[in-house]
Amino acid sequence: MGMGRLNVWIHDRHSPCKISDESWLVNITYCSGEILEWCGKNFGFLDAKCGHLEIGVPPGCYVVYAFQLIWLPPSQFPFFRETHFGIVIVECDASACVQLYFPTIRQIVRQSDSAANILAGERGPTAEIAKHLADAARALLEQLPKTGHDEALEHAAEEAASKLKKKGK
Repeated sequence: MGMGRLNVWIHDRHSPCKISDESWLVNITYCSGEILEWCGKNFGFLDAKCGHLEIGVPPGCYVVYAFQLIWLPPSQFPFFRETHFGIVIVECDASACVQLYFPTIRQIVRQSDSAANILAGERGPTAEIAKHLADAARALLEQLPKTGHDEALEHAAEEAASKLKKKGK
């Protein structure tokens, strides 16, 4: 019994059905979020040129994500552009594949809006700040263009909400 092979594929930022041709950094972590370390090797900040990384890892269950560092003036610190997280099980002497999806800006803002609305519904000092975030997210969503993928996801969310309302009556 031996090492497994992990193939990480990162989808394109502009077209989710294509593989990215950009360089990314990949972190392979335990389910706790702690970066995998084994036999003196750290499996964090691994280069994935052209949206792909192939690497030997010990058998196990891992959470994998990719990111890019973006320097936006005038900030002296980088911002992160991150994929969604993928969970992968790697077995002995086998290859495993994980594909990482990069959400559109609209999807990221919509998630911020959802999280802010949840927090705004709670009592405490964060509720007012969360309401400001939700309002800002909704205003931003009105200004952002929609991709075809955004349209489809938003339509599906509207249909789900409509079905839930009907069930609740």
